[in-house]
Amino acid sequence: MTTNTASSVKGPTARRKDPACGTCRKKCRKCDRKRPICDRCRTKGLRCEGYPPRFQFCEITAPRRQSSVVLRRNSVAVSTCSLPLSTISGESPSGSSAEPEALAAASKTDLASPQASRPPSRARPESNILSIPSSPLPAHSELSAQLSPAYVNSDSSLVGPADLHEETTNQQLIDHFDRILSEHLTIHVQGTANPFREHVLPLAYQHQGILHALLGLSACHMHLSGRHESQRLVTISLRYRVSALHSLGSLLSKEEVSGLTISEEEYVLGMVLLSVLHDVCETGVSSHGAHLTGVSFLCKRLACPTGSATRSKASIFFISALAWLDMLRGFSGAEKLAYSDDVRKCVRDHGSLSLHTLVGCPPIIFYRIGQVLEAGKSALAGDLSLEYFQMQLDEAEKFFRSWDPDQAVYPTGHREWRCLAEAYRHACLLRILRFPDAFVVSCEDTRVKKSASAILDACADMPRDHRFYKRLLFPLFLAGVDTSSSHQLHYASWCIGEIKHSTGFQHPAMTELLNKVWEERRANAHSSSNVPWMEFTCSKLLRSQHAYLFF
Repeated sequence: MTTNTASSVKGPTARRKDPACGTCRKKCRKCDRKRPICDRCRTKGLRCEGYPPRFQFCEITAPRRQSSVVLRRNSVAVSTCSLPLSTISGESPSGSSAEPEALAAASKTDLASPQASRPPSRARPESNILSIPSSPLPAHSELSAQLSPAYVNSDSSLVGPADLHEETTNQQLIDHFDRILSEHLTIHVQGTANPFREHVLPLAYQHQGILHALLGLSACHMHLSGRHESQRLVTISLRYRVSALHSLGSLLSKEEVSGLTISEEEYVLGMVLLSVLHDVCETGVSSHGAHLTGVSFLCKRLACPTGSATRSKASIFFISALAWLDMLRGFSGAEKLAYSDDVRKCVRDHGSLSLHTLVGCPPIIFYRIGQVLEAGKSALAGDLSLEYFQMQLDEAEKFFRSWDPDQAVYPTGHREWRCLAEAYRHACLLRILRFPDAFVVSCEDTRVKKSASAILDACADMPRDHRFYKRLLFPLFLAGVDTSSSHQLHYASWCIGEIKHSTGFQHPAMTELLNKVWEERRANAHSSSNVPWMEFTCSKLLRSQHAYLFF
């Protein structure tokens, strides 16, 4: 017979809880201790490492032979507990087959992270991730699932629940992106779809990094647009962005080791696009253009004819948007162009609708000005002779002057498509005239005056409250920095101010460039040379070469 030693102790005693599973112990978090697999590991899609063997200490009064039997039974129990859980229970370590696909994607991200295979350096409190429903996203803004206000993965260095304002929940941030921000980022009219609602929002319900990047951008826009002036939105935006960059880094690390799946490639492109748009929303400047340049290899791989089998509609949209942003920074300095001609050719041939609904620029104009910028980059690097470069400039100028916007194919019958195409055509002509030496052609040149006036006329022909009007921003900026007329500058600045007010994007970098160019022009009023705005964005005299993006 055995007697319990605890019965001889007087008074109540605290019973020791069962130990946590191996996975929860490594991550220093609470475990619900459910057997054979804890619910916390199952819901997160992690492999539960099981529980250590239980030992019960007792006095042995039986004969020695019986003691050996008990020990043998205990040894069998220990060896059984040390077997994999799938062997004991017949369940998969990652949970049942009915788990949402989003959790499977999250587990892949955790496994790809360098921090997932080693224990944390210090104990950290429990931190919940945003709950992502497995059902597909509704077509409209009626999002049925209420997301948790926590914002950081348990593997992230940021810990703790989000300090959200009581009226600023994650659901409100998603609704703001769905109903307001996505409409500002695209030309959504009857007969066209909103690509951000069609491609980005569904991915946010599949991958945590996309969701955090979206929430960070939405919080930033809510604050800067004046809809919510709470400084807490700044903190929320920053924390979400850091978490999204952590997820992006994990996927890029996995790409170097074992490659990415088709879905993971979409996650990477989506996070980069949202990160760049976050830069546009904050300042209009992307520091060193790191995000755009970092995924140029992936865009090139998908744009190749051999990668056509893995290209989805979402991938085409992401490639089109990123290639357009790369072309925009090429305007400020041709040497900043990073995407290959194959990428722009893919956008021209397969991303016509995406490019039109995103910015309103005809694909052929996008492709031809990309060729000019690529040639300018080669000429600056010494890989292209000045004579051959001048021949390409003459051919490009001839093409843009003879191109007829009435012959182009547009997504719908709205006449505003033609106004946008005309504005982009003359914006490209202004950039061509600044090659090969941006100081030679003065603003008093007849060709410069004609293109600047044509852009302002296209703006005057379009109602200010129309959905197309906001996409005149970049042509208006080029007209403002290349005009020599004060009243034209005043009109261009007024139109840019209207766009800022309607979209909530303040574009401080654009305003600063306009002021610098005109201050320099007033200081050198009697000089016959030009004051190129590119000298303030991409010059050997500048210590920091950033990417200016006026989207």
